[in-house]
Amino acid sequence: MTDTLLRASAGRAVETLIDWAVQQELSDIPIEVRQQTVMVIADDLAAMLSAESEPQVMASQAMLLASGPKGHATVIRRDRAQLAPLQAALANALAASWNELDEGYRKAVCHAGLYTLPILLAIAESEKIALREVIRASTLAYEVTARFARAWRFSALSIHPHALFNAVGAAAAVGFLRRLPAESMRHAICNASTLGVVGPYSQAVRGALIRNAWAAAGIFNGLQAIDWAQAGVTSLSETPHDVYHETLHSEAHIDDLTQGLGTDWAVSSGYHKINACCQYAHSAIEAMRDILQQNPALQGGTGVSQIELQTHRLGMTLNDTQPVTTLGAKFSMPHALAASLVYGHGGAEAFSTQSMQDDRVARMRQSVAMRLVDEELAWPHDRPAFVTLVTSEGQRYSAHCLSARGGPDRPFSDEELWQKIQDLSRTSAPGLTQAMKSLHALCAHNSHDTAWAKTWQGVIQDMFQVNT
Repeated sequence: MTDTLLRASAGRAVETLIDWAVQQELSDIPIEVRQQTVMVIADDLAAMLSAESEPQVMASQAMLLASGPKGHATVIRRDRAQLAPLQAALANALAASWNELDEGYRKAVCHAGLYTLPILLAIAESEKIALREVIRASTLAYEVTARFARAWRFSALSIHPHALFNAVGAAAAVGFLRRLPAESMRHAICNASTLGVVGPYSQAVRGALIRNAWAAAGIFNGLQAIDWAQAGVTSLSETPHDVYHETLHSEAHIDDLTQGLGTDWAVSSGYHKINACCQYAHSAIEAMRDILQQNPALQGGTGVSQIELQTHRLGMTLNDTQPVTTLGAKFSMPHALAASLVYGHGGAEAFSTQSMQDDRVARMRQSVAMRLVDEELAWPHDRPAFVTLVTSEGQRYSAHCLSARGGPDRPFSDEELWQKIQDLSRTSAPGLTQAMKSLHALCAHNSHDTAWAKTWQGVIQDMFQVNT
């Protein structure tokens, strides 16, 4: 197909996707899809809470609270401070990104919930919007954002998706929540595709904390994309293709914009994390855990002289042996393997400041030998890890993981996810888990049930109440 024909095809597909999306009502969204949307919301709220004591998050939120303006949108933290929706969304997006515990999208490099939910939920609370509108808008915004990431994929990660798709997600979220007509939605989302920021993927691997702010930065541009569209400052339906393919040289998979609409829901292909690091390292941590379960005496690494790893192309980018920030540790395969060997897990402790200063972890990081797998495997086995521990006596202990748990092929049970959410939220928002479970149950109700008229503000109030 010529460039001209491909561009025209992309424009038509964008129009088809958005025309379809604006016509969807809550009743058109299957029960299990609605429930998965709730799990994404709950997971990202818990991720926000997990970072409330991080010094940089606290400092940023303090500046926002000092400058205002005040409003009726909650900063998701123990004291439930309130700001205007934009400022609350900025605070919450930074926190949600911080600990790598938010959910992600498995079929492309994208965290659609992170790009859409902070501003959507802030506006929904401030304006007392009904739950039926919140779940509808959340599902559809995730759909459009994830399909953009699937349609224009990058064989080499040069720009981080938090920077590239952040404004698209924010524009989609607000547009669906406000029920903009199809033409306005097309202009807003296509405008937003030009407003991503140049966030090098390498900054995450090298531990530059600015990476954690990119999802928040997109909120400004996403909102402005809508305002400009409504003022007549517009782009073209082919504009996203011009940005991602023509300018940034992505691969173009245009059929992914429209294939399976209404049956292959994007939110159903999300993944959830138990390990507090980049998902590319999860299969390696899982293989390490398997070795330690069979050989518990190895935990701590005292008798281990080398860790050998064969992993996938994306995993090979996580190659820093001396991370200097907690973000760098979360994007370091040597740290992930060393810390999971020392602590026996990949939870928050394994990627804390203390873990980076742990002499045992530092020694084992230097012992990691990485190489690319001999053959790339098809999805969902496209992120495998083959791990071998070599002892000082020459003994070898091996395990492999072809696909880490948490994705659609090997999902965590609802009980496991609720436990994660409870563990992260019980101190600061003791009612969060029960509030989200109630919303999860509501998703099985008919869309005309009066319970759907409850507002998101009411759910926030329930989240911060002490359960009795």
